[in-house]
Amino acid sequence: MKKLSISFLFFVCAAFSLEKIDSFADYQKEWKASIENPALFWQREASMLSWMEPYATVWQKPTGEEDQFVGRWFVGGKLNVTYNCVDRWADAYPNALALIWISEEDLPDQKKERFFTYKELSNQVNRCANGLRSLGVRKGDRVCLWLPMIPELMISQLACAKIGAVHSVVFSGFSPKSVQERMKDCECKVVITVDEALRRGKKSEMKESLDPYLEDCPFLEHVIVVERTKASLPMKEKRDLLWDAILSHQSTHAIPEKMDAEDPLFILYTSGTTGNPKGIVHSTAGYLLYVMSTMKHTWHPQGLIEKYKNRDVWFCTADIGWITGHSYVTYAPLALGLVVVMYEGAPTYPHEGKLWERIDRYNVTLFYTAPTLIRSLMVKGERSVNQYSLSSLKVLGSVGEPINPEAWEWYYTHVGKKRCPIVDTYWQTETGGYLISPMAGITPLKPGSCSFPCLGIEPKIVSGKKGALCIAKPWPGMMRTIYRDHKRFCSTYLKAFPGMYYTGDEAMQDEEGFYTIIGRLDDVIKVSGHRLGSAEIEKAITSHPAVAEAAVVGIPHETKGQSIFAFVVMKEGAKVEKEEIQQHVRKEYGGFSVPDGVLFVDELPKTRSGKILRRLLQSLLLENKVEEISTLANPSSVEKIKEALAKN
Repeated sequence: MKKLSISFLFFVCAAFSLEKIDSFADYQKEWKASIENPALFWQREASMLSWMEPYATVWQKPTGEEDQFVGRWFVGGKLNVTYNCVDRWADAYPNALALIWISEEDLPDQKKERFFTYKELSNQVNRCANGLRSLGVRKGDRVCLWLPMIPELMISQLACAKIGAVHSVVFSGFSPKSVQERMKDCECKVVITVDEALRRGKKSEMKESLDPYLEDCPFLEHVIVVERTKASLPMKEKRDLLWDAILSHQSTHAIPEKMDAEDPLFILYTSGTTGNPKGIVHSTAGYLLYVMSTMKHTWHPQGLIEKYKNRDVWFCTADIGWITGHSYVTYAPLALGLVVVMYEGAPTYPHEGKLWERIDRYNVTLFYTAPTLIRSLMVKGERSVNQYSLSSLKVLGSVGEPINPEAWEWYYTHVGKKRCPIVDTYWQTETGGYLISPMAGITPLKPGSCSFPCLGIEPKIVSGKKGALCIAKPWPGMMRTIYRDHKRFCSTYLKAFPGMYYTGDEAMQDEEGFYTIIGRLDDVIKVSGHRLGSAEIEKAITSHPAVAEAAVVGIPHETKGQSIFAFVVMKEGAKVEKEEIQQHVRKEYGGFSVPDGVLFVDELPKTRSGKILRRLLQSLLLENKVEEISTLANPSSVEKIKEALAKN
């Protein structure tokens, strides 16, 4: 065992050896072995990590309700995530490039970009870590990050992990009220935000828009403001502080906090079927190891962890505010020692070829994006793609929702030039990393199918070849709980099919063994790869003083995958226009959740127990056959809605 002395701590680094998988037969053999002896498999994978103290047991069986199914992983092990992602590479390869950041204002003749070596990234992370410590942030404290895609967002994540603080990133497109709800739920001590964000050439207030909502956050002590546009801001004395003012005098050395393997790393709020978002809690060791393992086996990247000189350049278009950004923009690629490309603005701004221009400029080798973006570019034709060589690309990926065969073929033909395999990844915020995905160049591909399970993952489709998708064995990267609501965690994911994790998705497996995800079995709508809870959008609509009731459903959309359609019941005598409802949702929840369609109706179809039948509304909207409605408490509502739709 090799030992590295860092700031009075000894990091135990096991030798890492990659099991060679050269064929589909090799994959099948390795997958079978990982299911039959998961402890041995995960022990081998855990050699990628640098441990402060070695673990005694890979997995400890559940002992009761408090940890049913999940169990405890790497019992007794101690480590630090940021050391694994940044510091070890900064020590061994200080001049190796870590991050390329491109401003939205970047132009071919006037480049606006920033480059960070692993040493430079480490210095910035340590300054931020020391700055947070100077403000009294300690291990276990929660820090909210409401930032656009700027380097300070990644730096803040890693700084929190360095000192053991639990970060809670909120997507910059969420409304200030949504930020407040999340901050209050996890009792954030500090929030890091920005003066203004840039999006498609426009500036949008962030810090000032959040100010009125901070007065009702009793646990908040400080607001740290990154000056992106240098806008003039009101600053509350003692509470509000500027990023540069805090970091400028901090040391570039910071002692990493020794974290237990099961300590929480972050809380990420995701939509659910109740009005309140769920605070998904991910652990330290299990999460980091799992995202590294899935990326390693899926993409076969060349990075510092394997001492490659010609490292892969990784470009994932996801925002860090979502789980894809956490797992596959920040943690996995850095932990594997890749070069990460990060872009501030919209992928097609200021022109449709911006995406391809960036790939050529930085020689991107691994490219990961969403079907929504692929479909939107498809509509524009091949002209913008064909202007660029894209010769550096080796592997393409898809994330966020099932990619339809037409988009898959276009992506493969025009972006990958029929030489780059596509890894169509299926996973969730709750799972941490991929559950089902091809291995690039190894497993066979089928357009529209996410193919075969990842190593260590045993899928089960309840009731045959088509039905509810469950996972039969626990894995280290899965969520540990819902913050402050473990009962909800158990009832949502573990009770429906005892002894298994319930994904909430419907899937099918064909005769060749390929898995295909059909869609959600609950009331979550997936727009542009983002999971939005119907209840949360309905909550935003009904907060309008003129609205009595609302129900939202998802319907197929050519580019977004799904779009939102709202059925709204007004209070007696009240009358508003569709646009007013849309603007209200934008303010309450965020622009990405605005319903494309709004229909005003007299009543919503309900069961006798009062449950709104959203599936029935969806069928009416899509003009599908409506099943027996005699069990409804108000069957006449169906004909009235049909008439309203016909007039709409």
